Amino acid sequence: MIRKDSKMRSGVLKTHVRVVEGYRPGPGMPTKQRTIRSFGYLEDQDDPEAFMAMVEEFNANFKQEVPLRIEVASNALMYSEENRRQNYGYKFLEAVYNLLEIDSFIKSYETSHRFRGEYSLNDIFKFLVLARILRPDSKRASCQMKDSFYGMRMNFTLPDVYRSLDHFADFEIELQRHLNEQVKGKIGRDLSYAFYDVTNYFFEIDFPDGGDDLRKKGVSKEHRTDPIAAMGLFMDLNGLPVNMSIFPGNTSDSLTLQPTMKEVKASYELGRLVVVADKGLNSSKNIDAIVNNSDGFVFSQIVKGKKGQRYHEKLFDESGWISNEGGTYRYKLFNEDYEGKDKDGKKELRTRKVLLYWSKPEADRARRKREEKLEKAACSVKNNAYSIKKGVDEYTKETLVDLESGEILENTKKLRSVDLEKAEKDAMYDGYFCIITSELDYDERKMRQVYGGLWRIEQSFRIMKTDLYARPVFVSKNEHIRAHFLICFVALLIIRILQHRMGRKALSAERIARALGAATCQVLKGGIIHLDDVGGAIAFEKVRNKKGELVDTLAFSDKDEVALDYKVIQDVFGTDFYTIYSRQEVFNKFLKKISL
Repeated sequence: MIRKDSKMRSGVLKTHVRVVEGYRPGPGMPTKQRTIRSFGYLEDQDDPEAFMAMVEEFNANFKQEVPLRIEVASNALMYSEENRRQNYGYKFLEAVYNLLEIDSFIKSYETSHRFRGEYSLNDIFKFLVLARILRPDSKRASCQMKDSFYGMRMNFTLPDVYRSLDHFADFEIELQRHLNEQVKGKIGRDLSYAFYDVTNYFFEIDFPDGGDDLRKKGVSKEHRTDPIAAMGLFMDLNGLPVNMSIFPGNTSDSLTLQPTMKEVKASYELGRLVVVADKGLNSSKNIDAIVNNSDGFVFSQIVKGKKGQRYHEKLFDESGWISNEGGTYRYKLFNEDYEGKDKDGKKELRTRKVLLYWSKPEADRARRKREEKLEKAACSVKNNAYSIKKGVDEYTKETLVDLESGEILENTKKLRSVDLEKAEKDAMYDGYFCIITSELDYDERKMRQVYGGLWRIEQSFRIMKTDLYARPVFVSKNEHIRAHFLICFVALLIIRILQHRMGRKALSAERIARALGAATCQVLKGGIIHLDDVGGAIAFEKVRNKKGELVDTLAFSDKDEVALDYKVIQDVFGTDFYTIYSRQEVFNKFLKKISL
């Protein structure tokens, strides 16, 4: 637009003419103006009409003809606003957040609970979820980065964050129900099978507070001695989380399934489910509860020891096995009758299908693991090396020997030796596995296929623990612990939805965070945006393996892996913006259009 300003020049009032452009520095911020070109004073022109015609023509065409002008003062300093890098990659994650309508849910919560805080619960929740993906850390450390997201104005303090955690815990269950409805309607739920598993997360404290504290001493999946809290997670066939439940750390895995399944079916109004879980959830009480509720199950079954004793005869009977051509895989499939209890606790005879199978690669892997443990056990017996119990005590035994005859029993010594007998017995089960199911129409391929889908939930636990840095947990109150895991759950769901939309090109959570974390910019003087290169990691050459899949080689390529990953993400959202310098309003329009 053309702007005319009256100015005194040498005691004479003159009209200064220039072409300016309005821009908005950020969403909701007041507009500013930048000068595109100054044309001087109208009164100094020989032909004022021709002069103004030239100014008007320039004003109509300058966006196509005039390059951006970047001015930098020679005395510009570090740590200034114009030198600060801000992340805009979060906008892609925010688009998924908006798709799930979490903001409207939280606003409804604020209205119904007459929330009177001077801070926004949604702003805090969204920031913590996005930061959990891009820069996972403690709540305190995360809040130190609250001004590093471009265009996101976070008007809250650290005490506000801790106060908000109580509210997050309050709507934990309702938000999960809301998310399920959004996923069903906008993405699609496939609950042909419901995968369930349990893991735990540690706290770096010596002792829990006692009472109803969720932090309890229990069996740690990571073989730690710290207090832990347990999480049960349901996932659908698409790999999208359905529900999470938090339990005290001393809760047995098998005791988490029934209350979680009851809550899920009641809250989400689900029909018949086929629950897929590993042997840790396989108990007679869980099977009875599933069958009595008209649901189904696909569980792995222990083949060693007393629990697997019922299958030993068929397992070691050489007849009846069906093998592949190479002899590297064989299986037996049969129905068996077993005794269960109905809803009234009365015994009844039921039938289930059992798959026994043997895999040579799995047998070789089990043998190598056992040999490693035996080697550690031998070193431990010899010189007390490997004092950590994991992998050592399994194949060591202790014998009390009386060094002197007589009744002085205190004078004894523990002699430790390698338990070769146990190792020999364990070797009999190398490569053998067992799967049981209530679905009598399943064949061998179907049983393995269904149970094989359990890897998705195991991968999700790895994402939460490693990529989302869900542990160690730094908060202590039960409400804050639940809020922390709710934030991690929503972050996981956002990643999984993004991966689901990527299809075969799905990137790992680590690579998604790396690419979006590299999408940074600077706001220069005059409302000019300088976008940094989204890159920083050399890609490897790819070749096709025997299955036709593209796999990495050891040779570097001439491309950047982060840049390639960022392009995959942009393609999912249908965007294409690679300009190094841009007017701020143009860049803001690009960001506003990012949606899923």
